[in-house]
Amino acid sequence: MKLIKSLLLGSAAGFAAVAGAQAADLPMTKAAPVDYVRVCSVHGAGFFYIPGSDTCIKLAGRVRAEFMYQQPLNNGLGQGRNRDATGFRGRGQLDVDARTSSEWGTVRAYFRFQLTRDSGAFRASYDGPQGSSTNSNLDKAFIQFAGITAGVAQSFFDFYASAANFASAPGTSMGSDAGNTQLLAYTATFGQGFSATIAIEDRNQRNVTAGAGVGRGYYAVAGERMPDVVAALRVDQGWGSAQLSGAVRQLNASTIYGDQNFGSRVDTEWGYAIQAGVKINLPALAAGDALWLQAAYAEGGLNYLGISGPSLGTYNSSYIPTADAVLINGQLEKTKGWNVLGNFIHYWTPSLRSTLFGSFWQVDYGSKVTNNTVFRDYKIYQGGSALIWSPVKAMDIGVEVLYARFDPSRRWNDSVYQKSSEDQWQGRIRFQRDF
Repeated sequence: MKLIKSLLLGSAAGFAAVAGAQAADLPMTKAAPVDYVRVCSVHGAGFFYIPGSDTCIKLAGRVRAEFMYQQPLNNGLGQGRNRDATGFRGRGQLDVDARTSSEWGTVRAYFRFQLTRDSGAFRASYDGPQGSSTNSNLDKAFIQFAGITAGVAQSFFDFYASAANFASAPGTSMGSDAGNTQLLAYTATFGQGFSATIAIEDRNQRNVTAGAGVGRGYYAVAGERMPDVVAALRVDQGWGSAQLSGAVRQLNASTIYGDQNFGSRVDTEWGYAIQAGVKINLPALAAGDALWLQAAYAEGGLNYLGISGPSLGTYNSSYIPTADAVLINGQLEKTKGWNVLGNFIHYWTPSLRSTLFGSFWQVDYGSKVTNNTVFRDYKIYQGGSALIWSPVKAMDIGVEVLYARFDPSRRWNDSVYQKSSEDQWQGRIRFQRDF
């Protein structure tokens, strides 16, 4: 038995040695390394490294659903009933933020894309019924590098930019809010939250012109010879933020319409706007509380006041148009205006907050303009409040009520259907989920 056992063990050892020698002759292979997604904490929460790259990326987005009631306004006798008073909106938004650290500082590429489906009163303030439509919007698309910002971004003139209110009266925003402006800018930072910016921005997004057919004084804006030039001084610290900004723009007409010399050349004029704003954090009241105050003045640049076109009112859209300048006797007469606004946000609990806001505009044409033309000076008053509940993190359910009043100047010979003022109520319910 001992002999047999020894023979078996010896055979097994031999087979093992042969197998080992053969295995040693086979090529060795290693499993491919797995490039796991890693968290990138350098640029803040939510960023992760793109596998195989030193670039960090953050994906975010938003879904919004809204229902609106907007009191219909007339656009001539008996036209009020032809307009939609209610409307629905659905919006999907995607944000992509890519950042890379370099010896020049952070290199950033950012874009925001929106798809929106609107119906009824969301589509137009005038004729109805409107039905539904879907539109896309490249809201942001810019590169930032060594202080340079290039692409589609928020205008550097803007400060408050509807930071806490849902909406505004037709043809207006609470203040200047050009969120998707084509621009090229340079920002210098000086420490302790101070910075200065100089930018060239697309003038075409800021033109406010009267519609064709309004009669004497209408002019066609000539092609853009130079962009608007914007400069801003800003400070951001623990107490809040403040900004002083200004803009210079070229006003030029291509042809003259009405009872003047058709096709004559008009000399270039220069418009401008200045704005000052402050945001004050109020943690002594409640965490997140803040107060915004802002004022602006413009000559030949009404959009810098938050006026985007013909404003509130039955006749303002048809008979009292809005324009940055008016042609009188072959000369551009610049329109003057100013705006003030305030907004207060208060957190009753960490999940329940409310806003209270108001704004006032005054638009003045020269005496040459208001004499025997359809243009009139006017004022706009606006105020509102919202109550917003956040049942879970990054989700809001809110309701907002807005009141606006359009108050134009009248002359004794104005038509009787041009009322002394126009009022409008607006209400919105919003559901919003950010991710």
